[in-house]
Amino acid sequence: MSWTQKGAYWSRPLDCHDRLLQAIAAAGQPLGREHWLMVGAAQIEFPVGTDVEERLRAAWKTLRFRHPDVALTLHDDEKRYDPISSIEMLEEWVASTFFVESAATVSADDLFSRRLKVASASATCYWIPASSEVAIISSHWRWDGRGLVMMLHEFLVGLGGGGDPWNTLSSFADEAHNLAPSLDKLIGMPDTPKEAWVRQASELLAPFQEDLPSIGLPVNTGELFPGNTRRLETVIPRRVTEKLRIACRSRHIRLTAALHASVIVETTRYQHPDAESSKGKYKSWAAFDLRKYCPAPFNGPRHAPSLRMVALPLIIDASADWKSLATSIQPHYEQSFALEDGDLMFVRVPYVEQATAMIAKATPTTEPNLSNIGVLNDYVQTQYEDVVVRNVWMAVQMISAQLYLHTWSWNGELHISVCYNEAFYQADFVEKWIGSLRHTLLANLDVEDAV
Repeated sequence: MSWTQKGAYWSRPLDCHDRLLQAIAAAGQPLGREHWLMVGAAQIEFPVGTDVEERLRAAWKTLRFRHPDVALTLHDDEKRYDPISSIEMLEEWVASTFFVESAATVSADDLFSRRLKVASASATCYWIPASSEVAIISSHWRWDGRGLVMMLHEFLVGLGGGGDPWNTLSSFADEAHNLAPSLDKLIGMPDTPKEAWVRQASELLAPFQEDLPSIGLPVNTGELFPGNTRRLETVIPRRVTEKLRIACRSRHIRLTAALHASVIVETTRYQHPDAESSKGKYKSWAAFDLRKYCPAPFNGPRHAPSLRMVALPLIIDASADWKSLATSIQPHYEQSFALEDGDLMFVRVPYVEQATAMIAKATPTTEPNLSNIGVLNDYVQTQYEDVVVRNVWMAVQMISAQLYLHTWSWNGELHISVCYNEAFYQADFVEKWIGSLRHTLLANLDVEDAV
């Protein structure tokens, strides 16, 4: 899984994570869409008189040298990188990947929902003057959610004047040495996994094959093809968010477990009491950040453009009450991938390979999925020299009939963001659902909402 120079370009074989996300993205190709196309956006302010576009272009160039993975291309069996060989080549790349939107585009959300359907071969950068937002767009196989947020930070470092790429390179093409290694390379994953790891991977996935599919939400009938992806968000004020964290600590649960319990309660609400599904289970995934298990410097922004996450099965009796749900979910999020704690990091490879095959044959379901990105202030600063950051967010394109929830905190406020496809859900239904989710979370943690 190492990067190797092959004449004019560098390449490395695809790992299990690359192949999984390659397959997920490809599911939308017949429809001219890309499932889980990613956008990360930051709302920023410059001093009066700043040549904004010129500074943004310069920062985008800097990012190419600091993180050449932005320009990787995906092939059937490998990722490739073509190094910069001249200033002209660099300018051509910027011209084809950096865009300034017209006044007709009112926000990064508007750009994401109405215009972006399939990612370009390279990551791309958009400046939306109407909302003062910069957005980075990419296929999911290039990086995960936290990686994308870290890439916003790295871009903003360059935007604030935090690094001249020419001072760190002795010649063109040297930037290829900054390509992020695969996770398998970092941990010394054997080429052939042990049989015990393969068996454990099968055991992890077995419950997905048992009993009924997951409970889910009702979707619009009669719609055969996906429409645009929309994003709705509810923001819980800082004072209320802090009370939520205190309440979770007093109950010995993570906020993520409390959020997931609330998701299940609000999904169970739509099961008919006499239907077989009312006795069913919520079958989804618990997402884990693997960066904290990597040695420095591979656990930080230097290796942001990489896949360092995995999702393990979360299968729960949906008929339980909120407290029982949160208590039973908590142990799922306590699983460790540390090498000193067991083999789960190694089991990960056959597990992801088997999950890729399972997902390809799975019956479509409508359960909401949840991924907590964490505290964004741990990754993105509120100021970079003379550039002020007002807000940060991320989203994924959805072509399936599921709600995808991303949660994070920014400046002490809890954000619950939902991406959904408008062909399958009306905006008022999603707005009502996320409002009920907020109420359920607060009520079960005995926290009053802000008036």
